[in-house]
Amino acid sequence: MVNKLPENWPAPNEFLLELGRISALWGSLEDTVNLAISKFAGYDAIYDYRSAIMTAHANFKQRIDMLGALCDQLKEEHPHLIAHNEVISLINKAQAKRNKFMHNAIIYKEETKRVEIAYLSARGKLKTSIEEVTLVDLKEVSASIHVAMCAITGLVAQKKIYPLWERNKTPADTSGS
Repeated sequence: MVNKLPENWPAPNEFLLELGRISALWGSLEDTVNLAISKFAGYDAIYDYRSAIMTAHANFKQRIDMLGALCDQLKEEHPHLIAHNEVISLINKAQAKRNKFMHNAIIYKEETKRVEIAYLSARGKLKTSIEEVTLVDLKEVSASIHVAMCAITGLVAQKKIYPLWERNKTPADTSGS
C-alpha cells in the first residue's frame, strides 16, 4: 500500500518539505525554551532531570509563562533579562504562525494547481476561511520560528544571536536589523 501512494500527496512535495521544516524547527524551539527554563531556574546541567520533570508535561503556553515569570523575578539581578518580554513576543508570534499551518487542513486543488488552507474559529461565532498558501508563506513561518529561537538563545547566552541569513555579513551589513 505504501508504494501506491501518489506523488505530491496530500500536497506538492515542496510544500510538504516546508511543513516538515516548520515541524523540525518547532521541536528545536521547544527544546530551547525548556533549556532556558532550566538555566533561569538555576540548574547547571544542560538537561537537569528536575527541570525536565517540571516541563515534560506542561503545555507550551505554560512553559512560556514559566519562562516569563523566571525572567521577571531575575531581571533585577540580571538586567539583560529586561528584554524577555520582546523575546516572548517573538515566540508567541512564531507559535501563532506555526499553529495556523499545523492545526488546519492543507488542501491541494488539482484543477487550479493551488494549495489552500481551510480553518475555522468558533470564538463567539463561527467563522470559516479558505485561503491560498504559497511557499513564501511557509518559509516565513520557518523564519519566524528561527528568529524566536535565536532570541531565546541570545537571552540565555547574554549576546545577540543573528539568524542564519545574517551571520556571514559584516557588522556594517547588519546595522539596519
